[in-house]
Formats: sequence, C-alpha cells, structure tokens
Amino acid sequence: MNGRPPPECLQAILDLLDVAVACMDLEGRVQVWNRASERVTGWSREEMIGSTVERVVPRFAREERREVFSRTLAQGQATGTYSRLHRDGTIFRIEMHMHLIRDARGEPQTIVALVTPLPGHGSSLTGRQREILGLIADGRKNEEIAKRLVVSRRTVERHVADILDRLDVENRAAAAAVAVAAGLARVKAKPV
Repeated sequence: MNGRPPPECLQAILDLLDVAVACMDLEGRVQVWNRASERVTGWSREEMIGSTVERVVPRFAREERREVFSRTLAQGQATGTYSRLHRDGTIFRIEMHMHLIRDARGEPQTIVALVTPLPGHGSSLTGRQREILGLIADGRKNEEIAKRLVVSRRTVERHVADILDRLDVENRAAAAAVAVAAGLARVKAKPV
C-alpha cells in the first residue's frame, strides 16, 4: 500500500459532504461528481462522468462559464454567483468557488468546483407557472393570459411575480429569455 486511500474511499468521503463537489479535467469534462452535486442538479454521477458541465449550464450562461473556467486556469481560482440548469428545467442560482489543482511539478491537473445553492433552490415552477411563463415568452400580456386561462388578472400578476422571483430575474423580458434559453418555452414565428 502506498499510503494513499483508494479512490472509492475518497469518493465515499466526498459523498458525505453537504457541498456539491465537481472535478473537471482541463477540457471541462467531469471526473468527480458527488452526491450533493446529484441532489443540487438532478443529474446522476453516471450521467455526468465524462460529459462536460455544459449540461448544467443554461445556454444564456455558457459564455460566462467559459470565461470563469479560463480565469480559473489563468489565476488559479474564481468565485462568483451563477445561474445553473436543473435536470427538470428549473433555473437556479449558485455560489461557486473554483480552484485549479496542480500536480507535484506545478502543472495544471484538474479544476475543482465547490457549489452551494442559493436560497430558493429547488423551488421549481408549478405547472400553471410554466404555462404562464410560456405565454409570457409568446409575448402575451397579463390580460390576455387571464382570459385564456379563465382566471383573474390579479391571479396572473401573482403568478408572474412568483415566476420572476423563482427565476431570479427582474422583468418579463428576462423571464422569457430564461424560459427560451432553458427550453421551457419556444419562440413562435409570427405570421408574415
């Protein structure tokens, strides 16, 4: 025995942690994905190992992810608050600390990300909220949505406020952009 714990022991230790831990190679392919990562994202270890983390990054945040990855490679670390995509399509916010791990010779070896979901994580949209979000993305106003769903305008306003809060966006346009980027809604072509 070389004095190092076997890989399955290290994985068991990582699985005991409450913080989500993901290790990636220098190309961004996942090498380690602990149980907390599974809970936070909905993606299993088997699904993530060998794939890139792009799977959990909404389309609108992918350029930002590449910039943070590059900054971590250049500076050795990066910290920030970011949007991520749950397997069920929910957008949620995280605080992430990324660190470059070097080998004994000082060569870059892997990047580890320590992820903590921010308040509100796991509060996915209800079926009705998804329906309203789709109508918002389609350009419908509250009055139109209320008529279509046979509810009061005030009910729609409450749903819209909850949607903005859960998606952590400031307005309807941003909610529509998040919905389209996350695949929760499609932009319909207008007739010519």
